[in-house]
Amino acid sequence: MKKTSLVIYGLVLLIALFSCSKKDSAGINDLQYNLIKYEKQSEGCEGLREDNCAKIKIEFPQITDYENSEVKDKINNSIKLLYSMDQNADPDSINFNKEMDDFINDYEEFISEFPDAFQSWFIEKTGDVRMNRANIFSLDYMEYSYTGGAHANTYVTFKNYKLTDGEEITLDEIISPSKQNELTKIGEDEFRKLKELTLETDLGQAGFWFENNQFYLNDNFLITDSTLVFYYNNYEITAYAFGPTELIIPFVKIKSLVEDNSLIKPLLE
Repeated sequence: MKKTSLVIYGLVLLIALFSCSKKDSAGINDLQYNLIKYEKQSEGCEGLREDNCAKIKIEFPQITDYENSEVKDKINNSIKLLYSMDQNADPDSINFNKEMDDFINDYEEFISEFPDAFQSWFIEKTGDVRMNRANIFSLDYMEYSYTGGAHANTYVTFKNYKLTDGEEITLDEIISPSKQNELTKIGEDEFRKLKELTLETDLGQAGFWFENNQFYLNDNFLITDSTLVFYYNNYEITAYAFGPTELIIPFVKIKSLVEDNSLIKPLLE
């Protein structure tokens, strides 16, 4: 009985150790973050898009705790620049309260000069963390704004950072350059499925503006725990009326292209 108990105990221990190694390979880290929010509106502004009203909202993630303080500061500064009106500023000099005041003041000057304009201005800059596993910290950024013109503008961009050094991740660090032609082919297959195009359909005749009429993957990509997401903004590959394109490529489709040194390799295990 004693021997049997020892065998069972040993098996339980092995299972526990295996489970721990699986958990470690999933890439749980100790990074913590909060959402920072700024908001301001002009007088008499009850809703976000009231006529003769201006409102601005800025909301973005900032890392509050991470074992490497240099990496934490580097990523936080990069995010602040992304959300700032002046993306060439020194991160330490960025003052979001002043930027909001300037926006409201510009609107009030406009209304003073053109009292019959009867229009609202608004800017929403929002985003959230989309990935925080292994050595990857990813987020999305969306700007929705209107300061006059035919319609409001929407812009989306993605950022993926390495938690080893705080640098942005390039596509080469995910898929080897030697295999990116294959990645593009997979991307085009998914694009044609998304847009309900046959393999024979000419992209240009279908209304898309790819250079030399050849499909390509852009640099605006997001890493999630199971997909690569490529985002084409308004006017990038087609007319405004057709809207933006969010192209999702599941890891299962590209697993054969992922080499051992790829940053997403731990996510596939």
